[in-house]
Amino acid sequence: MPELPFESIEEAVVRAKSYVASFLATDDDIKERVSISMLRRNWISELPEPEYSKIAAVDGSNNSDYLTLGQVLFITSASLFFKDEEAVRARKYQIGVLEDYYLKERISFCRETMEVKMGLKSLDLGSEILLMDGSFIASINRGLSTPYGQRVPYHMRRILEEVMNQLKYDLTDGLSSITHQAEVSDLIGSIVGSILEEELRRSPKKDEIMRAKAFIEGYEKLLSLNKLLKGGRTIIIAIAKRSSSSSYFDDRTPDLEIIRRYSNQRGFLLPKVTQLTFPEFSGIGDSYPITLTYVRLEKNANPLRVEIVGSLNYEEVAMLLSSLARYSVRGYPYHLRVVHEMTKISKEMMLHLARNLKIVEISGREILGE
Repeated sequence: MPELPFESIEEAVVRAKSYVASFLATDDDIKERVSISMLRRNWISELPEPEYSKIAAVDGSNNSDYLTLGQVLFITSASLFFKDEEAVRARKYQIGVLEDYYLKERISFCRETMEVKMGLKSLDLGSEILLMDGSFIASINRGLSTPYGQRVPYHMRRILEEVMNQLKYDLTDGLSSITHQAEVSDLIGSIVGSILEEELRRSPKKDEIMRAKAFIEGYEKLLSLNKLLKGGRTIIIAIAKRSSSSSYFDDRTPDLEIIRRYSNQRGFLLPKVTQLTFPEFSGIGDSYPITLTYVRLEKNANPLRVEIVGSLNYEEVAMLLSSLARYSVRGYPYHLRVVHEMTKISKEMMLHLARNLKIVEISGREILGE
């Protein structure tokens, strides 16, 4: 038998160095595939005098820890910052327990639902612009991912209708995720179990009930987002610090990376209009034009991906971006920076929560002395 290795981490790094480097695109690689002149031709450096000053921003956060080996304690938050003549600050927490099933996604559904609902409340403040952290398009695409994959069972339509009828809630109301509330979650489980037993003609497995519950939790987020996108007079903008999208340049290198490498000037790309549609299985037939651009609010700052609800021309986009540039800090909108700090949920906060709830945390690694 060949001798078994006992490698050092240094040996593994040396072996992997050239392999990993082969995946990183060089400047020459990108220049061969992407017309840099297209970037320079579409880059608009001049921004007009800012017009908007009533700006609101919403962000959210989440954290979790194991309560037992099969259950997780989670906490999510959504925060709002609005600056007019006086500053308005709001924050809402939601704490709950979930079984360790489709966990990361379900906690994200809760957080994103809270963010959207906080955004809905902000519309009543009379803000001219509402900033949301992230991407509407990416949020919908994540909504396409369900516990069933893309092939959602036909009986989910009946389950959704029955849940909506029996709950007698408007799932877009309030500031918390209704489907993540313990008593509502139990009721949903009961409704789901009853319908599945009829549809499957047998007692449903726990896993089958959990799948349906997770699907409904994601559905609440989609319903709330649809209501927000209808909006009103407020201009709704999503801003992403990171994005793997390559829809603008249609290259395997992300749009943000191309801009980061080849443009360090303040300005933005000539906007494009795309259409946002909800997944067919959601039953939401509404669709919305989204104006997409990339911006650098300060020279040498990191570029940002910007999605504006509606079909706007480049003069309208320039006016909006100049207003954000006026309030930017190191190239990032001040309002989003403030709300990000407001909504953080640290490990220390989780420890404080566990101590005050008198929870003995169990990770399963205690036997290793960790």
